[in-house]
Amino acid sequence: MKKLLKALSITILTLGILYLGILISPSFLFANKIEYNHCTVFSDDNIDSNIKFIIDDATKRISKSEIYDSTFHFNLFICNMPWRFMLLNQGNSMAMGTADQHLTRHIYFRKCDIPNNQAIPRQKPRFSLSDRPLSYYFAHEMTHILESLYTGRFRFGTPVWLREGYADYIAKDGNFDFNENLKLLHSNALELDPKQGLYRYYNLFVAYLIDKKGLNIKLLYSQTPELETLKPEIMNLPVE
Repeated sequence: MKKLLKALSITILTLGILYLGILISPSFLFANKIEYNHCTVFSDDNIDSNIKFIIDDATKRISKSEIYDSTFHFNLFICNMPWRFMLLNQGNSMAMGTADQHLTRHIYFRKCDIPNNQAIPRQKPRFSLSDRPLSYYFAHEMTHILESLYTGRFRFGTPVWLREGYADYIAKDGNFDFNENLKLLHSNALELDPKQGLYRYYNLFVAYLIDKKGLNIKLLYSQTPELETLKPEIMNLPVE
């Protein structure tokens, strides 16, 4: 019995080390790559030349952030085969893209429509994607990596609402109508329910703090207000 347990432990440890190695260096799983600007894009299918436009657009969006780092080189992996996306995301198959902020700082995307700058969600989206082209998703995940660079790999204190709200704020590149979303909040619209997969609710709070109160993201990282204390402030704003 002891020999069996020992063998099992060694097997689990070996598999764990192998999996860690894959996460750190997954490029061997991808036959194609292109280097452009400050990005290397890997894909298990051909990479359409329009990827350069998407990178340019995403870079324009994130460059407006106070924590933008023009020296950082992003590694993005496009997984056209679902199993690759699940493997590299520890089984997460629902997201359009994910950023490993704590270990590798790699970014992973599921199959997407590069020629048309469009995301391809796993399920039919409940809400319009008109404000979320593929370059939005690129910028959103790249902002998460910038957050990791600024706050550190192993800082876990930043709340989800600030982390996701700021990534949405930057990736939307100003395409966020504060008053319209405030109206939606007052009407308890589904678009403002984070459980629906959108970050508009979180974005509303970040936009309020940055655009209405004049705060900056660096200050918000160090002195993060409680979401529940902010909600009454926003609810008391006049709806225009």
